[in-house]
Amino acid sequence: MTGDDLHAAKATLGEMWAVGRPLRNSELGRALRLSGRDPGRSIEDYITGKTRISGPVSVAVEMMLAGAMPPDPLDSVVVRGSRRGS
Repeated sequence: MTGDDLHAAKATLGEMWAVGRPLRNSELGRALRLSGRDPGRSIEDYITGKTRISGPVSVAVEMMLAGAMPPDPLDSVVVRGSRRGS
């Protein structure tokens, strides 16, 4: 999986999960249960090529694109409504 693939996956998952927009980096990071202070930064680093996308992240994203839901409820992953965030 490339950074471009991951960027495209944010749009596809946003559509699949009826968010009405591409997922934010932080949302995808939470869906993948990435650790650290800012999971969205990790997604940004993957997309820009600063950090290599690991096999487990690639597999998890591919599974979600194939219809698997993240392990946590979408309401805890996706920001809906007027809340802002990256």
